[in-house]
Amino acid sequence: MKKNIFYALMMPALLLGTVSCTDYQDDIDKLTAENDALRSYNNQTISQLNSVVFQTENGLNCITVDQPNATTIVYEVEPKALATTMAADINRLSFASQQGAAMAITAATADASKGTLTITATPSGFDGSKTQSLSLIYSEDNRSYQTAYTPVYVITHPTAGSMAIYIPATSSGKYAVGEKYQLSAVFTPAYITETDVTWSVDDTTLATIDENGVLTPLKNGTVTITCTSKDNTAVTTTVSIEITGGNIPLNEGGVSQGGAE
Repeated sequence: MKKNIFYALMMPALLLGTVSCTDYQDDIDKLTAENDALRSYNNQTISQLNSVVFQTENGLNCITVDQPNATTIVYEVEPKALATTMAADINRLSFASQQGAAMAITAATADASKGTLTITATPSGFDGSKTQSLSLIYSEDNRSYQTAYTPVYVITHPTAGSMAIYIPATSSGKYAVGEKYQLSAVFTPAYITETDVTWSVDDTTLATIDENGVLTPLKNGTVTITCTSKDNTAVTTTVSIEITGGNIPLNEGGVSQGGAE
């Protein structure tokens, strides 16, 4: 084949190839632009967020959890209108926790006029003996927004055998008519939070005890004092003492007695 004929045949093919590559590049550029626009759209909430801050309640700067009961946590969102966007999909919301604890988010609502995001979550794995904190995370596409960590107050309930009665010691082990003795409830472990109790005696002719645990012996005899948890009335403990007449000197120490439940 002559060279001029060969070149004449090849030129259209080369020109066609050049045009096709240009067309493909245009498509690639278009798709890239659309993808960038979509990514920008998906991330616009995060890019617009100025802050998400835990809203304190009654001056308490911590999140209170009482597992396994669900807890409500309120955050202030700025700008306010984005609270609605954040609440729209709870799958974008999560909590980062410490010490093996977890918060499973079950619902989220928003008040755009107030700029508040209210989250309902179920706590698990919280240990009152450890320092706990939570951080809220909002994720969109490949980006995320994380709040500062907020301390957690873990409500811990008394259980059977966790309570004893402290009663001042006397030199004779007996308690005198006409004196007053301050009793108190002692909880183990010490991080139990629900420590309110009620007091009673089995014979009010022998002694009385007020709501603050102040015992007043009235006459000789043996009286049984009962301490009951207000949080869990099944948790009780008792101590029996002997009352005698006259003044009995007190020691500086005291004794803790428990057992009956």
